[in-house]
Amino acid sequence: MPSIPLPYDLYHGTEPVYALDAANSVFLIADSPEDYAALMEAFFNNRNRSLVNGRLMSLSDTGMDEESLLVSNSFSTNDLWLEITAFTNSTAALVIHRPWNDTNIAHDLYYSTNLSSPLGWNYLLRSASTNVLVPDLCDPQGFFRLGQTNGDLTVTTNPTPLQLAQLLVPPWVTVANATYRGEDAARGTFTGGNGCGLPIDSGVILSSGDITNAIGPNNDSMAETPFYTYIYNGDPDLEKLVGVGTNHTYDAAVLEFDIISTDSFILQFQHIYASEEYPEWIGQYNDPMAIFVSTNRVGTNWINSITNDIALVPGTTNVPVSVNTINGGCVGDARTNHVSSPTNPQYYVDNHDPDLSAVPPYAAAAPVFNIQYDGTTVLLTAQKLISANVTNHIKIAIADYDDPDYDSAVFIKTWSPCRCQ
Repeated sequence: MPSIPLPYDLYHGTEPVYALDAANSVFLIADSPEDYAALMEAFFNNRNRSLVNGRLMSLSDTGMDEESLLVSNSFSTNDLWLEITAFTNSTAALVIHRPWNDTNIAHDLYYSTNLSSPLGWNYLLRSASTNVLVPDLCDPQGFFRLGQTNGDLTVTTNPTPLQLAQLLVPPWVTVANATYRGEDAARGTFTGGNGCGLPIDSGVILSSGDITNAIGPNNDSMAETPFYTYIYNGDPDLEKLVGVGTNHTYDAAVLEFDIISTDSFILQFQHIYASEEYPEWIGQYNDPMAIFVSTNRVGTNWINSITNDIALVPGTTNVPVSVNTINGGCVGDARTNHVSSPTNPQYYVDNHDPDLSAVPPYAAAAPVFNIQYDGTTVLLTAQKLISANVTNHIKIAIADYDDPDYDSAVFIKTWSPCRCQ
């Protein structure tokens, strides 16, 4: 365990116990044979539990075996604690141990690189699962803690297409020819994402409906703003990705711009796809999204296809993100009689449709995020190496499929330096 600069003198310096958040009884206990006794004392600290010989009781002091000690002091059922089970390739595997009477549907995970004063905790994610994977941990040391946060999403349509584009790329990159196609109400910026439980706090939002429909709580099974007026307003490049056949896309929101940099760099878009089509309309209404990065064009037309769509299902080379490619399935109901199996559910987070349910264990018992959409993906990363002094055309698009109902959206994080580059 790395050296920690601020020991918390809860036990008169006799045990390596440190206050991560003493006001909320969040402590860091060293990994040692004294773990259970130290945690027991942390739990009973305000109940005048005495020390033994100036130190915390160990198992041998109690004359009890480990299981009896845990059961007798209710540690195994009454305490919330976080365990790091593995660390591989800059990814930490964590287990959230929850007490039997925990009424929280999810827990928020925070991270800090040191415990120096003042403590600075960075929000990472909200997890409804007890098993959590945290990637991109490149620091020499780091610390996690659990907590709860609550807030509301704020959206605005004020920024211009150029301002939206500039939010998504590094400041040294030149942005030109920024355009937007779609309803003005379907594009803008958002803030307050972390307060809602999203792993992205602020950035750009594009939707197949009004972006104000993104604001929580999730109290509507079919939030939507159809813009279609019998004049085609879809996107042909998105239709190539989902095999349009005789069907079409509707209510497309499309942001396009050119970028050029004097140095090569990795262009990265961290994003979350969310939809009201979850879970009941998996299959038929396959709302797609894409982030095309192109250097090829014919005349003034940039060439886009699955080969230059970088917003793909993780681990694939030709599977775009859509309702059908990432979901938690649907158990069906009398209204739709629609039953479907999960597809890539490890990348899906259910947000508890008010009327319908994903397939257990992927169904949430209550909304996880304070947003309206019934389900989202986990935080996804789309990236591409950009060569110096070469113009690249970016096209970010989302649309309804087969009808203009039930909104979908993509949340894209404001650019920030990647700590692992």
